Amino acid sequence: MKKACSAVLCVLLCFALQIGVFAEGMELKTVVPEQHEITITYNEGGYVLYEDEVVPSGTTIVVPRHGEVNLEIICGADCHIETVTVNDEDVTNQMEHGELPLQNVYTDLNIAFGFAPCDADTPHPDAHDPCHRFALQGGVYSGDKDTPLPAAKLCFDFGELETTADGDGQYAIPVIKDGRHRVEIQNRDGETVGRETFVLEVRADATEITVETLEDGTQVVAVPAGTELAYLDFIVNADGSVTIVPGAPEVPQENPPADIGEIIKDNPVIIKTGAFLRENPVEAAVLFGFAFFLLLFLFVRRHKKDEEDDGQTA
Repeated sequence: MKKACSAVLCVLLCFALQIGVFAEGMELKTVVPEQHEITITYNEGGYVLYEDEVVPSGTTIVVPRHGEVNLEIICGADCHIETVTVNDEDVTNQMEHGELPLQNVYTDLNIAFGFAPCDADTPHPDAHDPCHRFALQGGVYSGDKDTPLPAAKLCFDFGELETTADGDGQYAIPVIKDGRHRVEIQNRDGETVGRETFVLEVRADATEITVETLEDGTQVVAVPAGTELAYLDFIVNADGSVTIVPGAPEVPQENPPADIGEIIKDNPVIIKTGAFLRENPVEAAVLFGFAFFLLLFLFVRRHKKDEEDDGQTA
């Protein structure tokens, strides 16, 4: 029996050696895809942008392997981003300034954004948009703050909010909330003259409104917590970009105290009197003479009456 087993093992060993010799001439290859598909889905309540364009829910984009993708999220007027998942993994806490950056993409991805109303009873614990609301006022200018843009129309977030400036370029929005926004500015003829994406960020440690520009050009406006009315000015540049700067409420200028000399100089009664004296010297002399004798008569009469009163008293 032992001899039989040894013979079988020898045969198997010889067979294995033959397979090894044959395999030396073989080359194993693995096919690695050069690109990957990213499918984007989301519910109503906001917009998802890729390469500065809104992509409808269900859109599939193709990116190179190990490439980078940056998705912008703009919420509706009364909604916030509640959840973000990538291949069913929650990545909500990776959102920053209303953007989801994806680096080194090495597989196909399914990305789902979940928007929820601001007054939802159970907001996601990692939500980065708690819907801080405040009013917004300021001015719209062309080139610099010395050139107002009268009757300019401001359209925020694809028509979620709209307002028209007055003749001095001053605008007002009763309610806006923190988060990522896009503003489009039109002149009084309806022509689009400027477009910009910016972020309103409420910060507990902020003491005043400031504007910071990130490396990608995004302008982040820091607003102190508890602010009820923020002032921001929009300056439309020649290239169509918009510079955002902190504004200030318009303070009515107090009328300076009038100069008494100017009052006398510009008094219409005095002006007319002077003109009458110059143009009618004879009539003026007669008038002054009559006034002089009238005053003299009154003085004499008063003096005589005083003497009579003194005599009766004595």
